[in-house]
Order: sequence, then C-alpha cells, then structure tokens
Amino acid sequence: MYQEKSDGKCKLLDPLNGKEYTTSVGLPSSVFPIRMLCSKDGWVIVLDAVNAMFMVNPLNEDVVELPPLEDFDEDFCGITFTSIPTSPDCVVLAFCANITNGNIDIYKWHPGEEDWTFIYDDESPMRPAAKTNPVFFQGEFYCLGEAGELGVFNPVEETWRMLNKLRPVYMEDEVPHTGDEDCYLLELDGNLISVFKHNYFDNDIRIIKLDTEKMEWIPVKDLAGWTLFLDPRSSFAKPSPRKSWSNKILFTAFYSSTIKTCATCCMESKRYDIHFCDTKKPIDCVWLDPNLIRKCLMDAPC
Repeated sequence: MYQEKSDGKCKLLDPLNGKEYTTSVGLPSSVFPIRMLCSKDGWVIVLDAVNAMFMVNPLNEDVVELPPLEDFDEDFCGITFTSIPTSPDCVVLAFCANITNGNIDIYKWHPGEEDWTFIYDDESPMRPAAKTNPVFFQGEFYCLGEAGELGVFNPVEETWRMLNKLRPVYMEDEVPHTGDEDCYLLELDGNLISVFKHNYFDNDIRIIKLDTEKMEWIPVKDLAGWTLFLDPRSSFAKPSPRKSWSNKILFTAFYSSTIKTCATCCMESKRYDIHFCDTKKPIDCVWLDPNLIRKCLMDAPC
C-alpha cells in the first residue's frame, strides 16, 4: 500500500500478479500526504503532516483516531499493535529512544482511551534497530537491537526485560554503522526470525531463527516454500501461493550502489531481480495483509 498523490487515495499493488488497485482510506484529502508507520491484519497506522495519528482500514474505510503522542519526534523508533482496533484485547505500543540517558521510553494505548500511558524503565540497555518495528509474538512485544539482541515487553505485566542469555548477532566492536545494513524482525511458521542485509547487491542475506529453548540464533538456509515480504515498518512471511515465488524475498527498499529500488531475491539461486512489477522507483509503503487478499492469493492457480 502506498500513496501516489495527495488526493485522499492510496494504491494497492499486488506483487504476485502485478495488479494495482486504487482505494480510499477514510481520511480527508486535507490530511495528506500521510506517513505509513506499520500494518497488521489489514489495518495501517498512519501519521499526517501535523503528527495526528490514525488507524485505517483501506478496504472498508474504517478509521480510528489515536491521541497525540507528545514525544513523537526524531527519537521515535517503532510502533506496532496486537490486533485489530475493534478487538477488546487490542494494544498499541510505541517505542521512543531517550537520547538523554540512552534508555527506552514505552507508550501504551487501548482503543477508547483519551491518552497514551507512559511506561519508563531505567534499565533498558538496548538501542532498537533503526526503522525496524517491534513484533507481537506469543503474547509479548519483541524489539530487535542494533547488535541483534532482543528486548521483550509484556503488555499485561507492563515489564521490560532483555534476553540476556541470547548471544547478540554482533559483538560491540562489530556492529555496522547506521545505514550500512537493513534488518527485519518477523514471525515465520510459529518462529521468530531476523533478516540482515547489507545495502549492496554483492552481500548475502543472513537469516537467523530464535531457538527459544537453547536461547540462541540458528542460521536458516532455506525458506521451505515460504515467501518473505520485508519492509522495516511491517514484514510478513507467507506460504508461497505459486511455485515460482517459493523461497523468495521481496524488498520494498533495496540499495544498489547509489540506487534505491525495489527488488526480489531468490534464496536458491542467490539472484536478484530489481523493479518487481515494473516498479521503476522505490515505494514508500507498507505491506498490507488483509484476510480478503490473503484468501485470494492462496486460492490463485499456480
């Protein structure tokens, strides 16, 4: 899902068949352009030009307005939610890095509440990975750090903890400089995985899976028939609806030398295909995974 013009409409691009659709998102054109922050179950959290925040459903044009987040500035580093806003257990969580002390400020909001609840933990020794949203996994929010460490927030107990037994992907002196590497956190077939990719085509993609029993990262060499849809704001793993898309990774933003573009990568051949669906420029977007579209893709003929 992306916006092409500031006219109150957005585009839906299906990369599997190249079809494109135009939809309204239930917001007046006066709030455009909007900034897309994350998506889940067909809903998207967006921000307008004056930092007003909304949850929108582009298929039925439902809109839920969120209260202002006062500390939403350059220190903002992630947002996600547990379920659709009409669900009684919906929780929206926002993370901000406190530049004063290096800790993490956490804000929680339930639909119907007038304000965000501010949660502060003075022992959060982790800098979240830039532009990579937390993931709600098995009842808790997992936040990926720049070194590949994991922080976990429990929304019921309102507690934050580090997985200290988990060895980071990088040692302190090995952490890539900001902007040199993109990283993603997502759920794949009941497991939590991370994807690391340097911003050049001649570097391999590194996929690792969290072993919760041994508390260690395990390399993943094959996607076993799954397709990954990666974007820092929202990433998804789906069973490949067609054999030709099996074991492929789709990136909405990919760097090649000085060029930023869209690309797919085949894990078997290690080959890249830029400009999927004839997209000639990078897309400022989020992946959208509504149930309706999911069913259509799964029912599509091979």
